Amino acid sequence: MLRVILCGAVLSLANLTLLALAGAGLVRFVLPLVRRVVVRAPFWGGAAVLGSALVALLATSLAQIALWAAAFVWSAEFADFEEAFYHSVVNFTTLGYGDIVMSRQSRLLGPLEAVNGSLMLGLAAAMLFTVMGRVAEARPPRNDR
Repeated sequence: MLRVILCGAVLSLANLTLLALAGAGLVRFVLPLVRRVVVRAPFWGGAAVLGSALVALLATSLAQIALWAAAFVWSAEFADFEEAFYHSVVNFTTLGYGDIVMSRQSRLLGPLEAVNGSLMLGLAAAMLFTVMGRVAEARPPRNDR
């Protein structure tokens, strides 16, 4: 059981690292563009910034899921990556179908991935909310008179 918990901890740390890199990328590349883009085109500029952030965070989530799936294949829990990826998506998103289960000795990885996924998706939502706030702040004031 200790081996499984350590494996889950290492994977969770790797996922946190991936999300931290994505967050750093948002801060470094996306947030500085917000004011320039939104002032030029308030609606479409804001949509482009939010869309870019959303795509980046979605790609990060898929990479995190793939990392768990690769660990499942590497540990011989699954024979092919497609089945491992499906199982990982179900766990990471806490959907929990239960149609595919891991062996008794590794089954604790499922709930560990679910906890990790909940935290990572929550942090990603917070990052997206921050970008939305910056877009809202950058919009020029409306003159309704």
